[in-house]
Amino acid sequence: MHFVLHILFSGLIVFVPSQDRQEVTVLLLNVAHPHHLSDGSAVQKHIPVLLARAGGCTGDCPRRDPALAKHLFRDQSQSIALDSLESALLNGGGWILSKSDLAILKGSSGAADLPALTFAATRPTVNGVPAIIPTTSQEREAFDWVINLKELCPDCSIDSSMFAAQPPAIVAARFKLRTGKMFTYSIARIGNDVTPVHFSRLDGDGEPASYTQAIATWVGADVEVAGDSVQIVDTKFDTGATRTMTLTPDSAGKIELVLLNLPPFVPPASPSNKAPQPGKHYEIYYDILQSPPAPETRFVPRAGAAPGAPQYPAVPWHDIHPQTALWSDLLNSVRLNIGRTAYDRLLCPPTQDP
Repeated sequence: MHFVLHILFSGLIVFVPSQDRQEVTVLLLNVAHPHHLSDGSAVQKHIPVLLARAGGCTGDCPRRDPALAKHLFRDQSQSIALDSLESALLNGGGWILSKSDLAILKGSSGAADLPALTFAATRPTVNGVPAIIPTTSQEREAFDWVINLKELCPDCSIDSSMFAAQPPAIVAARFKLRTGKMFTYSIARIGNDVTPVHFSRLDGDGEPASYTQAIATWVGADVEVAGDSVQIVDTKFDTGATRTMTLTPDSAGKIELVLLNLPPFVPPASPSNKAPQPGKHYEIYYDILQSPPAPETRFVPRAGAAPGAPQYPAVPWHDIHPQTALWSDLLNSVRLNIGRTAYDRLLCPPTQDP
């Protein structure tokens, strides 16, 4: 039996590829209470979650968790929210994550090994320089559209304690991904056309960074599984306690797994927005560094290309996001499918530290 495990990531998340590119450590950062930024504004509490939509699930497979339902469907009554959550997960399950080390394993010892990790590498160059926007759906898939923290803080390095058996409190959950093809699922929507962002201090002082490009808001990983199931394991940092889901595919031969790290939200009435708010939360990413720069000096993403950036063609946003290729039953059920999400109101991208 063969099926596809389709994994999607979004929110306050850092991707850290290993030097040999055989593994990516995915860090879901902890904002357990409102976090005040350099301008005095607050980032809301974030809730890291794992959602699995599948044809079947054994183990710890809650589908009517009141806290998870309230987070995802805060505008609904409790009973309706629970029904909405159960419908979204089909016969899978959902967890709120805390002090969680996550892993994907093959479903049985006799099954074939999961495939090695690879990256989509379709970002083009213009005159030998990486293009600042994708112009086709294939170019959109390049993992390089994930913001590169090294471009904003070249002399900085990630604190090695993030990989310790018990990492610091800023790490709410951690996921070691060693399988699948990683790619950019969605680019930030800024108006009707594909548009880059630029980076500057939140207070507006100083010159903006020269770094400019379109940015990923959702990252995906597709795993071709030779077998009849996969197992998701959550091991607690502090106690070593574990819980598992063993998932089997639905009638379409698919399992969907979504990892989110977002504040509670209600989808906007209209997805159209020509000028999303700056990504203030991006200041938090610098806290994973060994010697974090002062908060007021940290660059955050803002809509529009940097001054002096190369010209780029007009490419309709929908042209590089074909619905037939990017449809997700799970995202649609939790009202987060691309084009109808919180990202159409503000820039809330994940990042990478290569």
